[in-house]
Amino acid sequence: MRILILAMALTLSACNAAPNSAGQISERIGQAANDPSTKELDLSKLMSFGWDRLHLFKAGTTKEAICRFLNAGRNTCGRVVRYEVVPADHVAMLFTLGDRLTHLELHAMANGVLDVNVPGGGLPREACRFAVRHVASTGTTPVAVLELR
Repeated sequence: MRILILAMALTLSACNAAPNSAGQISERIGQAANDPSTKELDLSKLMSFGWDRLHLFKAGTTKEAICRFLNAGRNTCGRVVRYEVVPADHVAMLFTLGDRLTHLELHAMANGVLDVNVPGGGLPREACRFAVRHVASTGTTPVAVLELR
């Protein structure tokens, strides 16, 4: 696993969002989920890379915890995880294919609140279909809530 993580580190540098910002997948989720006509979202249709499992880490999760999950050493993990802690109003989304990490980024809850409990082994790709509810918020724009189908 460590060799795979090391091999992926350079590739993922391009995938990983800048510190404390939402990534491209998060933005795609937001574009779809925040459209008032969207009632359903299939996460697998928003990806251009291979993956078979989704893992989520809530706000407040430390870099060290994510590195332990990845079984990555400090140097490798420092190139892959570019934040010390998952910021408030975000989750870290890790996509894996078998035992390889294929993509990691922050997802801003403003792009859709993921109302899901992901098991320790991750959520299978085929299960990443969400019903989208638009709920009133304190602001002028409704908030999209994504619930597993």
